[in-house]
Amino acid sequence: MRLLRVLSVCVCTALAIASSGCGGVWYSARANTVAGKVEQAKEVGAETASPYEYYSAKERMTKAMEEASRADYSDAIDLLDEAEEFADKAIQQATAVRKGAGR
Repeated sequence: MRLLRVLSVCVCTALAIASSGCGGVWYSARANTVAGKVEQAKEVGAETASPYEYYSAKERMTKAMEEASRADYSDAIDLLDEAEEFADKAIQQATAVRKGAGR
């Protein structure tokens, strides 16, 4: 009887821990990755070569931070996914412009 009680307490504790912290951890990992890509886009000149994509990525990152501050990690991660797509496009376009200017 006592073993059953201890086991049920352990299971409940494990479930509570698992359900409470995953969103923030996943968001933090994604935010660092996307911030690096936005910074990379800036370094290759996307601000001028691909401004729509660059600033779209940057604004979605800002909005993701706002959503995460409200603990709405699902929306924050969706915004980070969009930001990453825009940052990738900005990097590609800015790199292409750079290569074209070198000819």
